[in-house]
Amino acid sequence: MGYIGIGLMILFVIAVALLKLSSGYKLFLFIPTVFALSGILQSRQKFCFVFGLFGVFSFVGKQVKIQQDDELLKDRRKALWLLFQILLGSLFITIVYYYLG
Repeated sequence: MGYIGIGLMILFVIAVALLKLSSGYKLFLFIPTVFALSGILQSRQKFCFVFGLFGVFSFVGKQVKIQQDDELLKDRRKALWLLFQILLGSLFITIVYYYLG
């Protein structure tokens, strides 16, 4: 998923340059960047933020609901922290592209 997102980012930057779109369109880089960082960071941390938010985990393809409150809280915090990193990183990359691209 991360590689697809990176590919979409590259295609987006090329399309904006070739079509000579106004600088406002550069802000839409945020969308493929979220996709890319989501895949990359989840893969590196071996943690799915969606599963973490919903309090489930997958064991051999079968989803299991987390029963312990302390484990559920820990997973939700980790999921929110990962989501924050994805959004902040995407915002940073988009702003850099907007001003320097």
